[in-house]
Amino acid sequence: MADEWVVDFPSLGFLCADWIEAHCKVADGWSMGDPFIHDGWQLWCTVNFYRVKRDAKFTPSRPAGAPMFANRRGLVVGPQKTGKSPWGASITVFEAVGPCIFAGWAEGGEVYRCEDHGCSCGWSYVYEPGEPMGIPRPMSTIQLLATAEDQTDNVYRPLQEMIRRGPLSEQMKVREGFIRTPNNGRIDPITSAPNSKLGNPIHFALADESGLYVGKLLKVWQTMRRGLAGMGGRGLEITNPWDPMDNSAAQQTYQSRAGDIFRFYRKPPNGLDFTLKRDRRKILAYVYAGSPWADLNAIEAEAAEIVTTDPAQAQRFYGNMLVQGLGSYMPEALWDETTAPQSVPDGTAVAMGFDGSRSGDWTALRLETRDGYRFTPTYGPDARPAFWNPDEWNGRIPRGEVNAAVAEMFVRFKVGRFYVDPRHWETQADEWALAHGDDVVALWHTNSPPRMFDALSRFLEDTAEGLTTHDGDETAKTHALNARKVAKPGDKYMLGKPSEHQKIDILMADILAHEAASDMRALGWGVDTGPKYFRLPR
Repeated sequence: MADEWVVDFPSLGFLCADWIEAHCKVADGWSMGDPFIHDGWQLWCTVNFYRVKRDAKFTPSRPAGAPMFANRRGLVVGPQKTGKSPWGASITVFEAVGPCIFAGWAEGGEVYRCEDHGCSCGWSYVYEPGEPMGIPRPMSTIQLLATAEDQTDNVYRPLQEMIRRGPLSEQMKVREGFIRTPNNGRIDPITSAPNSKLGNPIHFALADESGLYVGKLLKVWQTMRRGLAGMGGRGLEITNPWDPMDNSAAQQTYQSRAGDIFRFYRKPPNGLDFTLKRDRRKILAYVYAGSPWADLNAIEAEAAEIVTTDPAQAQRFYGNMLVQGLGSYMPEALWDETTAPQSVPDGTAVAMGFDGSRSGDWTALRLETRDGYRFTPTYGPDARPAFWNPDEWNGRIPRGEVNAAVAEMFVRFKVGRFYVDPRHWETQADEWALAHGDDVVALWHTNSPPRMFDALSRFLEDTAEGLTTHDGDETAKTHALNARKVAKPGDKYMLGKPSEHQKIDILMADILAHEAASDMRALGWGVDTGPKYFRLPR
């Protein structure tokens, strides 16, 4: 592996690494407050990301950004806890106020002095003959992208600490929701939520966990890249290995034929089996090389536990391996093909499914008619859709709203069966059964693998055969496409989320509604006097 670290090209990376060591502090852990030092894989990535073209020419009146570098973008792939996020934070700081712009070739002896650029720390750097020199931008606009606000903290939190604990506090000010840089520049954390800053010209962008960027988030990243192109800016992605079935932003970057993208992905040696302890230790030692802060004993213990239930997850997150999970549950084409919106009048006989949460996840109701049409009902005078995102309710599910919606469904429709996943909602489920009858309201635990597997299989098969259609609700579609199969013993599977921020709760309610309707139909729903007269086995 020695040849991997040979540097035979010009780079601003050594200036960058020394500047970061002088200005950035370790944000946490036992080394908190120590200089942040790029070494091993971090230094290799820094040097490569700032590789300068040998024919680069400096124009003092108009210094150029990306065109002077061999790499317009970068992708760094590594397992959990290798230090990708703090490294990304330090690169962001360098791009904000450090000498990140090519400023000509040194003859030898030239000196970069911080005091010449608004920093009184006293640091200086003496250039070697033929070494590329650097200057800071007069003003930098930077964006940090992640799947959700707490995900941006992976980079944004150590970034703030690097600023607060060292000399950078003279030039950079941590504000509420952004960081101010000289001459009205700024660093903004960005998520997939609607944001007025998207599409703005930017000088640098960092994408955290781009292996999860699919759908809307992928489009956000593409929008940011267009903003970079307009300013001669550059982008950097840091991520765990992705599921090859997702076609994520990271996968697209990794597979791109573009010659100006630096890619760092240390794959484990061939012939080793991550499910075997003796091989797993060799794989961990290899992929965590250059990350001495990583406790391999703790990582091995966690990996050994996860590999028995979800080997694909363990191999990706700890073994740094590109492996397919069981893949997506609902094919997008199948969802689209079975979209058939229709009006459901009050008084219609329906079955109902409920998936509840206390906080974090969503809570949702879905209904299905006798002929297999599934839809999200509305409730209240404002006709709100009957699903609840805790982010829109101060982080908690509004139980009063949910109770009101459930009560309204029983008034407006002839609810023949109501399946409730009771976790965190046991009291409400008991109250609903007391109000509407325990022959109508039934607890249906979704954490039972054999039973849930049967329901998941039936839902997919009935959808594929056209026995059930739906309203085409876009939020329900997002939840359906988010769902991934998670392997369970006996060739069965449950459903899981690709990440904590990609929710599947509306799909779970949809499946329970279909299960309730299927059970009612099996008992002759609608043959005689309607659903209320049929009892299911308890």
